[in-house]
Amino acid sequence: MLFTDQRGEPYLRAPMSEVYETMRLRSKKVRAWLAGLLWRAEEKAPNSEALASALNVLEAQAYDGPVIHLYNRVAPDDLGGIYIDMADPAWRAIHVTRDGWSITDHPPVLFRRYSHQKPLPEPKPGGDPWGLLSFTHIEEPGDRLLYVVTVISYLIPGIPHPIIVLHGPQGAGKTWTLRAARAVIDPSVLDLLTLPRQQRELVQNLDHHYCAFYDNVGPIPEWISNVLCRAVTGTGVSKRQLYTDDEDVIYEYRRCCGLTDINIAAERGDLLDRSILIGLEHLPERKRKTESELYAMLEEKAPGILGGILDTLVKALRIYPTIELSGLFRMADYTKWGCAIAEALGVGRDEFLRAYGENIARQSIEAVRASPVADVLLKFMETKTSGTWSGTASQLYSELVEVAAEMKVSTRQKAWPKKPHTLMRRLNELAPSLPAVGYQIEKGRTKDRSRTRIITIKSVNSVHGLAAFLQGDDEVTPRKTPTSSVQTVQSVQKRPNQGQVDASDGVSGEDSAIRSEGAVDDVDALDAKDASDSIRKSFSGYEPRQLPSLKDATQALLTEFRKVPGGFATTDYLASLIEWPPDYTERVLLILKRDRRVFMTPDGLWRLTK
Repeated sequence: MLFTDQRGEPYLRAPMSEVYETMRLRSKKVRAWLAGLLWRAEEKAPNSEALASALNVLEAQAYDGPVIHLYNRVAPDDLGGIYIDMADPAWRAIHVTRDGWSITDHPPVLFRRYSHQKPLPEPKPGGDPWGLLSFTHIEEPGDRLLYVVTVISYLIPGIPHPIIVLHGPQGAGKTWTLRAARAVIDPSVLDLLTLPRQQRELVQNLDHHYCAFYDNVGPIPEWISNVLCRAVTGTGVSKRQLYTDDEDVIYEYRRCCGLTDINIAAERGDLLDRSILIGLEHLPERKRKTESELYAMLEEKAPGILGGILDTLVKALRIYPTIELSGLFRMADYTKWGCAIAEALGVGRDEFLRAYGENIARQSIEAVRASPVADVLLKFMETKTSGTWSGTASQLYSELVEVAAEMKVSTRQKAWPKKPHTLMRRLNELAPSLPAVGYQIEKGRTKDRSRTRIITIKSVNSVHGLAAFLQGDDEVTPRKTPTSSVQTVQSVQKRPNQGQVDASDGVSGEDSAIRSEGAVDDVDALDAKDASDSIRKSFSGYEPRQLPSLKDATQALLTEFRKVPGGFATTDYLASLIEWPPDYTERVLLILKRDRRVFMTPDGLWRLTK
């Protein structure tokens, strides 16, 4: 059969070794197939001109044929089910519906194949999707839940999928966390990629890889951030075809992405909004395995993990139509599917919503922390006893430049706006994140004839903001998040007990694993029910916390910080020392950072300023 795909590219579907394969007409494989046909028929080898002429005729016939949509790895069916390409020599696919899943030899949808793709493991029914956690060292129960839910959601076609952003010190297992996930749902010879330096190479990466996981990415330029954002929401990109003046090559895709780095790789607000931030702790020596052991373990467990994921998808497809929420986060489709998957895992939608809400709060904090404008703006607003400032962009720019000079923040750096109108752009980027630290930006115009544009910045009461600190509130009320009809989701977590440092691990206190109550320690020894029960248990008992005033909070944290050997630690470790939630601890650290009492090292550790 000759046809064109949705991009207008001619394709051939023909029997190869008794199996029908779908091939790009101008590929080397088709040229070799045509040459083989002639040899078997007449024992003659076609010359280049004859082969080119045959391909031209076939191409014309393809353009006269039907247009068929080709998919990469996953595809929807017409009844709400899912087809997953096994990428094996038999061209089989897994069909997932509300009634179950099965492997079909002749799927009705067609897939586009690339040379880097490897076959999926042969799935085993009744497997354990929580087995994914065997290859990672994620300590926080909320992050563990989000990781498993997100990986399972990657097999749902047609929706934006959040980027998994892993961060942590060297030796935390970030690489294997993504490698294991990809080996189960989208195996490839190139399991982890390197970020290209040119946009056309990155676009080709994203087009060819359904799961595009990038390792050790370092600081991400703005253009890469923008490309990744478009890859999440879905995009079409064109470039000029080689050796032509006016022909375009079209790339159209929606991809599942992952990033690893010591620090949080995503800094821009729009990329953070599309991310799941997961921190990993240093892996103790007693838990380390060799590469050969890990690969052998992955080969053994992958079929069961995939089978468990497919079983979960079957349940999620049945549950999804019943999910009703009072509101949705930015990643609306993911939020609703995440609730269905969490229900299918036996954990529950409310736990997922709370964990995701906490993650979004961390995204907002990170967006603010990465911006020098935000640092200066927060310092400026602290001088306003009314908690409100109103004026023009030019007035605000002048005020912030003065405050920056007092704080010794360089206004010559690239991230600092050079004009009032560029300041407005920075504020537009920060606006969604500022409520998390207690402020809100409003825009308007004066009522006189000039209709001058006015900016108003005012403090807002937010459980995730600094307002409670700045006003010295004694009690904090849980933040409102999208809720199900079952109950309102509480969002303030009960903090883990202080971890004990095992000297035999050779790990310092700041790198030690701070374990959460009820967190799964060794998933290898648990079945799916035990793992889900353990994670569900870790979400119980959350209560609002009473917090001190700003002055007392900063002094108390400094006092505890000075007790830490070496004078450097992670946010979670400090939170466990002082028995505060990590989000509040981080906000106090941001204030201390602004006042140059502490700073963050390249390894992502807080350190006292000498």
